[in-house]
Amino acid sequence: MIIFTDVKSAIMPLDKLVLAAIKKYNPSAVYFRDKSISDKEYFDMAKKLIDICKKHNVPFYICHRYEIAEQLGAKNFHTNLNLLSKIDTNHKFDNISVPIHSKQEIELAIKLGATNLVYGHIFETFCKKDLSPRGLDSLKEICSLSKIPVIAIGGINGKNAQKVLDMGACDFAVMSSAMTLTF
Repeated sequence: MIIFTDVKSAIMPLDKLVLAAIKKYNPSAVYFRDKSISDKEYFDMAKKLIDICKKHNVPFYICHRYEIAEQLGAKNFHTNLNLLSKIDTNHKFDNISVPIHSKQEIELAIKLGATNLVYGHIFETFCKKDLSPRGLDSLKEICSLSKIPVIAIGGINGKNAQKVLDMGACDFAVMSSAMTLTF
């Protein structure tokens, strides 16, 4: 399980919530994804989360905020193809995670330096209630075409998590249920 953060749906201060989620779920990574806060707030929280994750030996990803990732010496970075194509990430990160939305984006993501892909949304989810889910068959196709690991995201819960792994995903990500500690 990978945890994506979302300050808006967090049931307690984010640093305390991430610590509780690490203790409860033992995630394989934490991605600090939050578009709703200022760079200063993001920087300050990222410093706290890096320390928490380091203490518990959980890989930590800065999402989209390249300058902050550089300032903090982050080892892992998550961003979209558009931003990745505009920045030089050579030798700056151990891992670069990229969300993709089609099989056509796989090759470009790899060419730009991605070390893993995030694909979704697989199932219906509150976060994307107006969009149809891509589904398990689409996930299976993406996994079979990718030369690098694929992480499934979107509407994943305790009842369907194994299904995404069975389709070839190396892992799955959760956001809402992690932010409410209800997975």
